[in-house]
Amino acid sequence: MTAPPSGKDTLAQRVDQALATGTRPRLRRGCLRFARTVALPVGIQGPTAGVIIGPAIIAGIVGEPGALAQVLALVAMGFVAYAFIRFSRAFNTSGSVYAFNAAALGPGYGFVSAWLLLLVYISFAAGVYASTADIAQTLLASMGVHAGWLILALAGAAAALLLGYLSIGLSSLVILVCEGLAIALICAVAVAVLMKGGYHHHGLSAAPFTPAGVRPGLLTLGVVAVFGQFSGFEGAATLGEEARHSTRTVPAAIGWSLATSAAVYIFFTWIVYAAFPSAAAVAANPAPLVSVAGQYLGSGVAKAVNAAGLVSAFGAQLACLNAASRLLFAVGREAAAGPITRVSRRHGSPSGALAVTGAVSVAALLATGFEPTATRAATLIIQYGAYLILGAYLMTVLAALAWAWRTGRGPGPLAALATGAAVLGVVIYHTFAPLPSGVFGWIALGAAVSVLLGATLLLTPALLARLRRSPLLAAANAPGAATADRGGTPGDLFKPPQ
Repeated sequence: MTAPPSGKDTLAQRVDQALATGTRPRLRRGCLRFARTVALPVGIQGPTAGVIIGPAIIAGIVGEPGALAQVLALVAMGFVAYAFIRFSRAFNTSGSVYAFNAAALGPGYGFVSAWLLLLVYISFAAGVYASTADIAQTLLASMGVHAGWLILALAGAAAALLLGYLSIGLSSLVILVCEGLAIALICAVAVAVLMKGGYHHHGLSAAPFTPAGVRPGLLTLGVVAVFGQFSGFEGAATLGEEARHSTRTVPAAIGWSLATSAAVYIFFTWIVYAAFPSAAAVAANPAPLVSVAGQYLGSGVAKAVNAAGLVSAFGAQLACLNAASRLLFAVGREAAAGPITRVSRRHGSPSGALAVTGAVSVAALLATGFEPTATRAATLIIQYGAYLILGAYLMTVLAALAWAWRTGRGPGPLAALATGAAVLGVVIYHTFAPLPSGVFGWIALGAAVSVLLGATLLLTPALLARLRRSPLLAAANAPGAATADRGGTPGDLFKPPQ
């Protein structure tokens, strides 16, 4: 996971040496190049599966300026991504936010933030099991085959767990191929819409990128909704030990995964809007991109787009499991939790942590098995994770702000991170004020209880003491560590690996 060899004693090298101390378990170092590293965060974001229903969601919230809400969300999320890039250009481990935030503000702070992000990845995996089943049901029904959504979801979970146990190189390749083929297919739909000029040959316009008279408060709610679509870019940090030249590869993967997924969402939202007579018509269609494919290219292509969404969703659940297992493995290693730190000798995967995260994600799925539809189950589970990820993001941005203050106090980084904290404050305010109604209010309360539970775990005898004795944190906070920071500037957000 080290940076390229040099004559300097870098922070990344110190951390790498600390991880190699004694008999501490490790994942396979330097086995992933950039393409396979960026596959995991893009997989979590699942842009193809997202754009099948995403335009309907955003149209139902803001109406005409759906693409504008996504552009604004991309700008806002860029400030959050910079916090992760600031850390990952200095050092990396599979612990992601645990290592970053603990180095900046202490092991207790790092543990709670890692606890939140771990629950996010597990809930996202469980939710995508259900979402994958929903897409599979629709596809099978078009072929005259009918199956219960829970059975399909469990089958998808089993396949993802099997691939997650195999080497990260193989599972990353599966994610990359799934998403790449899916995007290539929906691009054919976009070309057809563009060639025909959209709805009745005059649907192409810049209206989705303009405010269209929508009040700012409503547009802000749209930005809040899009945050959930764009999240997942930070998953690249969980590959910090397996990515080659990680201090270049991981931050580049974070930036490019956000840019790529956002570009897919924005472009195809515009395409869908162009193919429908109005934003209201988009909002009324549960899967507008599938409808567009059928209208412009026939029912066969519509089925193919549905299949593309299925493979994209499968890649998303595999990516979530990979991220969750690596984060749990790293925290377990710091806490000396033996079974969780088991690594497959043959495949190099964190088999102990994968078994735990897989079991919990399946349990979460089964807990919603009484829901009549997979869509309802997926919405409830994913919403829980969406609430928690806002807390994990805010904790990381604040930690990055503290880290930047310690490592140079440059006005650019400090301003970018302060802006990120303010943006997250606005998003969190509009998410929870007023408290969501009905079942979503209970889910929000459940997320709050989860935060308290994470803090309570620190009261476990010897846990915090073990975390404080971590060689990793000793290396990150050693004299001179601050001057070894290669955090870069906000302009490094999309700097590609060399």
